[in-house]
Amino acid sequence: MKQLRNAILRSFILYFFGLSIIGGLIEELFASLETLVYEPEYQVLFRVIGLILQLVAVFCFSYAFYRSLDKKIEEQSQKIAKQQNTLFANIAHDLKTPLTSITGFSKALSEDIVEPEERAEASSIIYQKSLTANELLDLMFQYTKLNAAEYSLNRQECAVNFLLKEAVADNYDMLEQQRIELVLDLPEEPVMKSIDKIELRRVFNNLLINACKHNPPESQLAISIIGKNNQTKIIFADNGTPIPPKDREKLFQPFVSENETERNFQGSGLGLAIVKTIIDKHGFTIELLDDEKYTKKFVITL
Repeated sequence: MKQLRNAILRSFILYFFGLSIIGGLIEELFASLETLVYEPEYQVLFRVIGLILQLVAVFCFSYAFYRSLDKKIEEQSQKIAKQQNTLFANIAHDLKTPLTSITGFSKALSEDIVEPEERAEASSIIYQKSLTANELLDLMFQYTKLNAAEYSLNRQECAVNFLLKEAVADNYDMLEQQRIELVLDLPEEPVMKSIDKIELRRVFNNLLINACKHNPPESQLAISIIGKNNQTKIIFADNGTPIPPKDREKLFQPFVSENETERNFQGSGLGLAIVKTIIDKHGFTIELLDDEKYTKKFVITL
């Protein structure tokens, strides 16, 4: 929607200046013609013709602006519809696997065809697949909510370094379970920013989950906050699995590829898309940069 608003604004500016220039030229032309004749009836005629031409110019420019606007809205509508279709198709695809497992094992348990010593394992599989399905639905809800036109942030002054520490503490068990070596370099003094605490905390959580899911055990994750030139940079860098160059440009798009291998690399395909949406709504930026020490480095600039 932001791109559409910018495109409409550009079209309106071009329309306004184009109409102003044409109107000014017509007015100047007929003002010059009036000075060449002295008969009042001809002067009135030139004024009427000039006025008619200005009205014709307004009509032509208005029609051109309308056509341009209609085309841009149609293109944006088709783009949104395509994104939504891709989103729902991929969610249905990703839900099918855990639901199939849940259905199969539940049926086996209900029909008592599972060996007694395998019942605990079957129940555990059902539980884990239920968590997977619930997680995917939760991500879908978050993404659609954030992209709703009526959604707005609840911003307030908050210490982002303290919020980041809380997010790390919340996910510490997961980091330990995945044997991720955590290196923290956060300032002790509060770094105050106007943010939506819930949504920015979701950003930190998603980046931490992303680091655990897509890196091998014993990878190092370095989280730091750097202040320079009135900017604050929050950095998540790790030495885990590198991201292929061909995937970097589309990394923050939901379900960026229909290729199963690439989608498996990126998990649900929604976590980083949610991160990018929240960052954009704050007016901040997030980039994936190269680093001499780490294989990937996410940099959020506040």
